[in-house]
Amino acid sequence: LKSGYDFDKASDRRKCWEAIKRDQPTLVIGSPPCTLFSRLQELNKFMYKNDRLWMAKFQEQLEQAKRYVKFCAEVYEYQRANGRYFLHEHPWLATSWSMSEIDRLLAHDDVRVQTHMCQFGMTSRIGGVGSELGPVFKPTGFMTKTPCIAKGLSRVCPRDHKHASLVGGRAAGAAIYPDKLCIAMCKGLAN
Repeated sequence: LKSGYDFDKASDRRKCWEAIKRDQPTLVIGSPPCTLFSRLQELNKFMYKNDRLWMAKFQEQLEQAKRYVKFCAEVYEYQRANGRYFLHEHPWLATSWSMSEIDRLLAHDDVRVQTHMCQFGMTSRIGGVGSELGPVFKPTGFMTKTPCIAKGLSRVCPRDHKHASLVGGRAAGAAIYPDKLCIAMCKGLAN
């Protein structure tokens, strides 16, 4: 949605396909919304299990989120079939990693690597507004058919520092890729 596309709309999916077929990008990066695949949602589902309205709305939103992941997987398969690359990003423990579309991609020579975002300079406020910044752990998974990108993104924290928490409305800022992460992606693609 931040890019102006709403992949729930057939017209926007068509525009995306037209752009991919016309421009033939060497690399497509997919990062579908991940909130509904969060492990914390399991706690919400337990807490609201007797609230039919809440559960129905959750299920509707989850189906939408699955459609986004499925669309990304179709794009990745297209990239693969045309000798080009893709990079998929979702939280390391997101339930989306167990979707059949993702399993099919991983059955190829694709690799999934774990990244801790503090290793690429991701920070957040330790306390409230105006407080100091601290590194953000944020275990993240990347899947790609490109070994050089995978190698550059596979960095885990040595746990020699304290991490800032992403609770209290701070998770939204963690959706923005740090510059060092973008540079690692570009170097991997260049290699």
